[in-house]
This record gives sequence, structure tokens and C-alpha cells, in this order.
Amino acid sequence: MSTRSLLRRRRARGRGAALAEFVIAVVPLLATSFAFLQLTKVQTAKLLLGHAAVCAARTAAVSSNVHANNPGARPGDAALPQRAADMALAPWIAARSFDDVVVDVADASSDADPSGPVTVTVTASVACAVPMMGRVLCRGPRKLLRATATMPHQGARYEEPEGASR
Repeated sequence: MSTRSLLRRRRARGRGAALAEFVIAVVPLLATSFAFLQLTKVQTAKLLLGHAAVCAARTAAVSSNVHANNPGARPGDAALPQRAADMALAPWIAARSFDDVVVDVADASSDADPSGPVTVTVTASVACAVPMMGRVLCRGPRKLLRATATMPHQGARYEEPEGASR
């Protein structure tokens, strides 16, 4: 047998081994890449939900009138925190990444403490759609996320001077 044929056989065996090693190595690499991608999407969603909670808390701090200590409040202002959270998440809601966005407002202000805290909790479910790892990391097709923000009540507490006209 010549040296040339021995070299050809070694190269052919080497090509087969390289292909097998590639197939064995690519699956864990893809799984790891998809896991990082899904974790990135979930962390981004948490940041956005926190931003939506702050927007809703800022709105509720000015418009909340649960304890009738905000004379500047108008009827229909109770829906403003929900609308603020929806607007903060609008691109993601339109892309169907966020569903079931629920805003809960807890106003602890009173006549004795008109600047009491207003706490807003925003809850939403996030789509986990990354192949291979979405359902593994989220334990299902969707993950429920929650964010909370607190601000002091800043409702308009202005008293009109005697004889002032509007």
C-alpha cells in the first residue's frame, strides 16, 4: 500500500470525526445561546414592567382620589394609571409580548397625611417564545412578572382665597 492511499484514508476518517464532533458540540452551544437570549428577553421585560409601574405611580400620585383628599380630581381619573402603564408598554403589547396588563393602586394618603404613599403594582404575562429554552426557563409558554413603584401622593390641595373667581 502506498503512502498516498494511507494519507487519503486518514483524511477521510478525520473528516468524519470532525463532522461527528461538530454535531455533538453544536447542540449544547445552540441551547446555551437560546438560554441567554430568553434570559435577556425576560430581563428586558422586567425593566419595561418597572418603567410602566413608575409611569403608573406618577400618574396615580397626582390623580388618585380614593380618600376624597384631592379636590382637583375628576371623574374617570381612576383609569389613568392603567392607561399610563398601557402606553409605557404599547410597543410590546402590540407585538403580543405582553398580555393581561393589570394595574393595582394602593393609596395610603389621608386627610391627616395628604402626602402619604401611593403604591402601584403592575402585573403582566410575558411570552416565552425562544426555541428550545423558552419553555424550559419560563416553565411554560408565558411567565408572570410583577413590578411595584411607590411615590408620595401629590394631589392638588389648593384652597381658593376668599372672593377669588374662576
